[in-house]
Amino acid sequence: MSVRNRELEQLARRQLFVLDLRDDDAAAAIAAQLGGGDAQSPLVWRDADSALLIYPGETRVRLAPGYVLVELRVATDQTGVDALVLPFRIGGSPNQAVATAVTETIPRGNAVLASRWGTTASTVVWHAILRAGAALLAHRKLAQPMTISGVYTLGRVLSFLATTPVDAAEVRAYFVDTLKSDVVPDLSVLNRRFLGSLPIKRSRKG
Repeated sequence: MSVRNRELEQLARRQLFVLDLRDDDAAAAIAAQLGGGDAQSPLVWRDADSALLIYPGETRVRLAPGYVLVELRVATDQTGVDALVLPFRIGGSPNQAVATAVTETIPRGNAVLASRWGTTASTVVWHAILRAGAALLAHRKLAQPMTISGVYTLGRVLSFLATTPVDAAEVRAYFVDTLKSDVVPDLSVLNRRFLGSLPIKRSRKG
């Protein structure tokens, strides 16, 4: 870990609520969020007339600075058992934590499976990663409601930032105050709370 990243990590843990998921535990935690009642039992994803068999218990996860790679074991009648590898580019340090990842248009692995199921698999797996963080958060006794607002990794641990929810009015007020200032902090509670990638809650007028 670079000196800069070490400083940011220490700063994040002083100022922010950080939840860690070690690489040895990441696969099971993500597999538990893929949609089945039992993370060890196969489950079926259906789309129109197509079906994809998933083996959550054989999910594998590898972490590298700024990256999460998830290998999903799958099967169809036409292809037999195979794997899809889904790489996600996430934050590589606390101030880069994101709730929206960048991934490849088509996952790696069997070309037929990747073309047919790539978009679905990428979406489901990414949300499973975020829900894994939410599951960690659910085990904490909190004085106020919090939500996962970002995820990053320095290479050995998947770290989730938890913050209190915000509404559109608070975000607008924060940006107005920021525009009035000549200096924007690199990392702070307000920046992570208000500049995260979570959707803004909107209320209908009238």
